[in-house]
Amino acid sequence: MAKSAKTKLRISITIIPLVNSMLENVSKRSGISKSMLVEMALKSFLAKQLESDTKKLAKIEFDDLPSEEDWLSIQSEIA
Repeated sequence: MAKSAKTKLRISITIIPLVNSMLENVSKRSGISKSMLVEMALKSFLAKQLESDTKKLAKIEFDDLPSEEDWLSIQSEIA
């Protein structure tokens, strides 16, 4: 059964005191909870990573792909 987007999970993270202080300051100034700030930062990081990965994948040319024989070799190693 899938959890709804409104269901929150409590997690524990370890960060250096300076980062915690900055997180608390931003939270107080913006009125956004520390949890939401961390969630927003992670979403932003993942969006940038997706954009970066997409740009790298867009540069792949047909000649860059392994041959059918190479694919079969890779698949047999994985299985």
